[in-house]
Amino acid sequence: AMNTVIDTPSTALGLLLREVARIGALPLERAETLPPGAYTSHAFFDLEARHVFKTGWMCVAHRSQVPDRGDYVSLDWLGEPMVVVNDGARIRVLSRVCLHRWAPICEGRGNASKFICPFHKWSYRLDGQLVGAPLMNEAADFEPHDCALPEFRTDVMDGFVLVNVDGQAPPLAALTAGMSAALVNYELDRLVVGSVLEYECRFNWKIMVETFMECYHHIGPHIETFEPDFPAKISYVEDSRAGWTRGFGVARPEAVPAVWDMGLPRFPKVNTKECEAFGLYLLYPLHMLATFPDRVVWFQAQPVGPDLTLLRCHQMLQPETVALPDFAARMAGQDKNFDVINLEDISVNEKQQIGANSGFAKPGRLSHLEKAIWQLNQYVANRIVGTPRTIVPG
Repeated sequence: AMNTVIDTPSTALGLLLREVARIGALPLERAETLPPGAYTSHAFFDLEARHVFKTGWMCVAHRSQVPDRGDYVSLDWLGEPMVVVNDGARIRVLSRVCLHRWAPICEGRGNASKFICPFHKWSYRLDGQLVGAPLMNEAADFEPHDCALPEFRTDVMDGFVLVNVDGQAPPLAALTAGMSAALVNYELDRLVVGSVLEYECRFNWKIMVETFMECYHHIGPHIETFEPDFPAKISYVEDSRAGWTRGFGVARPEAVPAVWDMGLPRFPKVNTKECEAFGLYLLYPLHMLATFPDRVVWFQAQPVGPDLTLLRCHQMLQPETVALPDFAARMAGQDKNFDVINLEDISVNEKQQIGANSGFAKPGRLSHLEKAIWQLNQYVANRIVGTPRTIVPG
């Protein structure tokens, strides 16, 4: 990233960036939260959009959502209308803005043989090539075969479809090799979406990622749900790699294996060690996976502004589980319990965002149990102001 600290004068943003640089350089034992302005400032969020989101790898779909030729899922990412489509040969992520007068060529999800703009019926193949433009015969030098929808740089990791908006990020495989190896027993590429819960979260994306990655808060909002079987004090986070990190919510030994009787068939390859804790995986900046013996929960965060983040929580299950005759009944109870836990987090996170706007808010000290927040601070500071990171190989 450019050295924004040097390039920005002593304005409110310049002072905020200097504080981000200071905190990003702190050792773990002296770690602090980022300054409140990093969670409330529109100018800081704009920097994150340019230097964190558009330069990184963002997860936009899972292969199971577009399994067949013509299947598509549309979304908006930081103002960019996109469509994830299976063209029969591979999965692409295209701009879904018509090349004529910019109306989106599709909405929602479905299956199509081609995309047809609802405005003037310009039509596009699944690979984005323009193949029809009615009544354009008098437009001089207009050649439909020279027109195609822009395509985003796309890669697939363990079934997850990720895009790099600026096209300049390191290869995804170089960032995620160790993560893929650690997740091999969950067979992510063969999982399917069992259910989705959606939330409009009135808080900053970093608050969401921070809460996801630390179990210290089990003693607060999860005092009755997680803390009895997964005590905060025995949780931990590993050292950060270049592209990812992970933590563990460790179960009380006497609670295993009964704590995993969650009502769904377990993954056949998950081993004894993987049943001692649930895993929390973060591919920077915001691809989040929680692993359990019978499911992987994919948290898809979509930042909209400094105080608004859209969240879709997908329970990723084995195809055999979804095919069970009583699956719908089982899943209704699963979603109800999952929603309770999500709302426990969301409720306190909304309070955090309110507090961040206080004139008395300032950086707070972090517990050793919040190591992942220190790591995220380093990542953000590195991307925006060039502060060095503490990472391990892999």
